[in-house]
Amino acid sequence: MTFRTFNTLLRGIFAENKVKDAVELFKKLVRDKICEPDEFMCAIVMNGLSKRGHTQKASSLLRLMEQGSSKPDLFIYNSVIDALCEDGNLDAAINILNEIKQKDIYPDIVTYNSIIDGLCKLGLWEKIETLFSEMVNLNMYPDVCTFTILTDGLCKEGKVEDAGEVMEHMVEKGVEPNVITYNVIMDGYCLRGQLDRARRIVDILIDKGIEPDSGAGK
Repeated sequence: MTFRTFNTLLRGIFAENKVKDAVELFKKLVRDKICEPDEFMCAIVMNGLSKRGHTQKASSLLRLMEQGSSKPDLFIYNSVIDALCEDGNLDAAINILNEIKQKDIYPDIVTYNSIIDGLCKLGLWEKIETLFSEMVNLNMYPDVCTFTILTDGLCKEGKVEDAGEVMEHMVEKGVEPNVITYNVIMDGYCLRGQLDRARRIVDILIDKGIEPDSGAGK
């Protein structure tokens, strides 16, 4: 069998949520020296574990890869960082971020968005400001996903006015809000009973030619 065959098989097993079977197959490939996993195969396993909540197994595999010949790339690090953030383990996620920078692996917007999302959920706004400073130093500017994450975090804390300012700032910087961003701010207004403002957002969507989805205006 070729690498491609095993990779397809691993993807299929993960797609059926048979995580244990996928891990056993991967271990067998390594243990019996059937093939030496390359970065692509490791990425399939890492992503499969991370997306299904097996963060500890993914973290262990990451450390194993770091000791082997197939070193983890940014995609693999991002998978683990995102899983750690989903688990609320922000300290571990930030530690990995600092580690990869020391290895001259440059984080991208996906890396920062995962950590910013995790920090927003915990209301750690000072740490978010620190990350923004890091991004500026790396000549990296927040994208629509970053701004939407911030808007959502602020709205969930009842800081809808601050969320509105974030949206205004993103427009000033030439980043156009998408329907998800508008839905987030509308939800924020609705939670505060400001239905007139929520309806005005719907009008803005229509004026911009953006079709409101099923969540808009609720």
